[in-house]
Amino acid sequence: MSLKPAKYSDIKKLEERMQSKRRNFEKKYKLPSPTLIISEGTKTEPHYIQGLVDLIIKKYSEINKNARHSMKDIIKIHGTGRNTKGLLKYARDLAAKPENKHYKRIWIMYDKDDFPLDNFDNTQFSIEDKECDDADRKFFAAWSNECIELWFILHFQDLISDVGREQYKEILKAYLDYDKAASDIYDIIDKNEKSSVDLAISRAKKLYESYDNKTAPSKMVPATRVYELVEELRGYLNES
Repeated sequence: MSLKPAKYSDIKKLEERMQSKRRNFEKKYKLPSPTLIISEGTKTEPHYIQGLVDLIIKKYSEINKNARHSMKDIIKIHGTGRNTKGLLKYARDLAAKPENKHYKRIWIMYDKDDFPLDNFDNTQFSIEDKECDDADRKFFAAWSNECIELWFILHFQDLISDVGREQYKEILKAYLDYDKAASDIYDIIDKNEKSSVDLAISRAKKLYESYDNKTAPSKMVPATRVYELVEELRGYLNES
């Protein structure tokens, strides 16, 4: 082994090769965009989304092992137990905290349930009007009218009539032993042989687009925009 110092030109070539290798690696293994998901509920919605996020964490953890933020801090779910009226303000305050400054995409999950129409509508209007956005981050709405169980039903069948959310649970029971507090609700639905998330997305999109674009969210019964969040997260699983 030669003890002569390396030539400057050789060092530059080595640095360029390493930079090229790093760029190719980052291009091939593009990490998910830092995403903070803030849910009105504390169990059903967080448990469901966490099941999907766990798959993303599993896929990217090895690739991300030397990064500043762990995968658990790249996509994070926060259940609040707050009603729709205060949810958006809470989300803005939470996203503004120093430890959350790296999140670029902020999703708000909420249901219509029995909350006042104005509160439900104004939350989406504020998000669509980009009142919360800044140069580095954007807010998105993933609401359900009347509730998240509509999204679950669409994995199994269409639902275009306003049958009331109490009926949602009865419909689900025809397909599975439904427990809204089950921590593995994502796996229960995803692994059901009669379930299809691709069909759920297609059905939800068709249902949402069946309403006139001037219709207020509170008047869209039934409808859900959870499919937009699920589509985005599943996209990270489909990338090579």
